[in-house]
Amino acid sequence: MSSQSTTTDYINSLQLTYKYLFQYPGSVMLVLGLVGSSLSCIVFNKKILRKNPCSIYMTAFHISNLVQIVTLILASVLSIGYGMTVVTRTLGLCRFNLYTAFALDVLSPSLLILASIDRILVTSPNALTRQRSTCRRAYISIVCVTLLWLLFHSHPWFLMSVIQLAPDVFICYTQSPIYLSAISYYTVIKSILIPSLLASLGILAIRNVHQLRFRLVAPDILTMGTGKSRSIQSFHARDYQLVRILLIDICVYVMCTYPQTAFNLYLQITQSNMKSADQIQADTAIQYICSFFGYIPYCVGFYTNLIVSKTFRNEVKHIFLCK
Repeated sequence: MSSQSTTTDYINSLQLTYKYLFQYPGSVMLVLGLVGSSLSCIVFNKKILRKNPCSIYMTAFHISNLVQIVTLILASVLSIGYGMTVVTRTLGLCRFNLYTAFALDVLSPSLLILASIDRILVTSPNALTRQRSTCRRAYISIVCVTLLWLLFHSHPWFLMSVIQLAPDVFICYTQSPIYLSAISYYTVIKSILIPSLLASLGILAIRNVHQLRFRLVAPDILTMGTGKSRSIQSFHARDYQLVRILLIDICVYVMCTYPQTAFNLYLQITQSNMKSADQIQADTAIQYICSFFGYIPYCVGFYTNLIVSKTFRNEVKHIFLCK
């Protein structure tokens, strides 16, 4: 009896934790994310930054985050935090919500991957490699990757349904066990592959930046007194600011998604185990808590950028001063 009471208390505490996480910090995060992503789009479109390919990728990244906030995160805050479930009211809303969840969950980090590749190209010691970083290539890459993920994740439109569990209790789910199994494996692979790829690209970008600093020493000395050193330093200083912005976005994404990755692995490993009703409730509660931390990278980019980039802070200041 004591053991049963302890288990019940544990589950109740988990349920209250995720409810209050989405209700209070989640609501604040939602508002901050809406404001921050909107301002980030404006900043990266300012004249001083918009001609840089990395700024184009970052603009697309924050637009994707903004859509993610308006659709998935808002729906999660309303349903989990306040019990206002809207996505199961109609089949169209159910499928649209799951479609955007699948597509945007991959699109945003994919744009970070493209930005990382661009920073690796622009900091390469090879001149021909640096020339591959162009605005035209950035626009083409963004369009191609966006279309790829939008088409690849179109399956919820055909395979998801609104299922009634009890009177006035509905969920968005699938009735196909094969499809459910495929989603489970895809989720695990994606949650491992994307953070690992981002971390690897971030390390390569850091390596190239350190090598670039050594390469700039000689040109700066040779051009001393000619008036050219300032323009070279200015150009590379701006690119370095963008690298810092990108790296902090990668760090936040990797740190906040690894709890979800670990839990997805646990679910995959234990999927064939017989679980009690209490264990299922505990797993669901932990899943919600991990999901909350997974939403953080989509909402805090603007504020981390303010911390790490002087150029970004100056441009934000100019927006509020209407310059």
